[in-house]
Amino acid sequence: MRFASRWLVPVAAALIAPRAGAHHSFAPHFDIGKPVSVAGVVKEFEARNPHSYLHIEATDENGKTQEYVCESHGYTQLSRNGITPEMLKAGTQLRIDGSLSRHDPHMCFFNNVYFPDGRALNVNGPTGPQAARAPSAASQPPRRDIFGNWLLAPIPNRSTSGPQPMMQSLTEAGKAAVAKYDPFKDDPTFRCDPVAIRRVWGAPGTPLSITREGDRVILRHEWMDVQRNIDLNQREHPKDGPRTSLGHSVGHFEGDTLVIETANYAAGVLNQYVEQKGEPTRGLLHSAALTSVERLHLDAARQRLVVEVSLEDPEFFTRDFEPATLEYAPTDLKLEPFNCSPEGVTGTVKR
Repeated sequence: MRFASRWLVPVAAALIAPRAGAHHSFAPHFDIGKPVSVAGVVKEFEARNPHSYLHIEATDENGKTQEYVCESHGYTQLSRNGITPEMLKAGTQLRIDGSLSRHDPHMCFFNNVYFPDGRALNVNGPTGPQAARAPSAASQPPRRDIFGNWLLAPIPNRSTSGPQPMMQSLTEAGKAAVAKYDPFKDDPTFRCDPVAIRRVWGAPGTPLSITREGDRVILRHEWMDVQRNIDLNQREHPKDGPRTSLGHSVGHFEGDTLVIETANYAAGVLNQYVEQKGEPTRGLLHSAALTSVERLHLDAARQRLVVEVSLEDPEFFTRDFEPATLEYAPTDLKLEPFNCSPEGVTGTVKR
């Protein structure tokens, strides 16, 4: 493989289309229609969560040395997929390809890393027939209940931005809140706040665990180091309790289904980015009146944890949300510390 230290365009878009794996929406930040390839020398690798940043010194088409900063998944997810910080030390020669930033001609999202010895690694892990298999699922003994470690199953054509029907069902209060929100600087995830539970459930590439400890069910998500303690004896929410992004949860079993009811939310953000044709990028917000019901059960025949989330927010919406369903495959992945690092307002890490 020849390595020319310059900015190379184009690259076939079909070969670099990212799987749904970034923790913020891809489309508002990067243009899949503008594929890029950068070959040069690593200046720095910022091994961070929820996103990592690779700095490459390369020579542009004018013969000038430029520093290109390319984002990808968090370092924990990259390491699991075979791309470790040790591979990306300063001075390492390599090439990456990906999609150009919409905000800066010297930034991108990288999908593949190519080394001079012929190694080619994808940020989403192995490609080809093995890619469809859930990590270590084949070696797992059959699950008999919801307890254990799980990983979000692939969702075909999953998008974390795009149209959102509930934008048409906002109350006047909801419209006012949306108008004040700037998704490129106001989203709580930039401050390492895990935001509402629906977004926690949707975090890809990071495992979660469900355990029972006495009269509590403990939900731990690697993403943002979330831990939720579900009290099975309590049925009411404290009237004067604290308001948080994850709210206060109580639960009970209906047969083999765990039902979790959550209230006492602080006002927050349900969708970081909503893209509607001809309109600026917005966000879908919720008020402190939000309540949610989660129903968790095991589909034993398919070996899938099925999670259905229902939302109500009469202060910001004129109707209830349609239930959202997510599925998770068994995994033997262990939860690692996430140690989130705050990010800047356009997807770059704060200094």
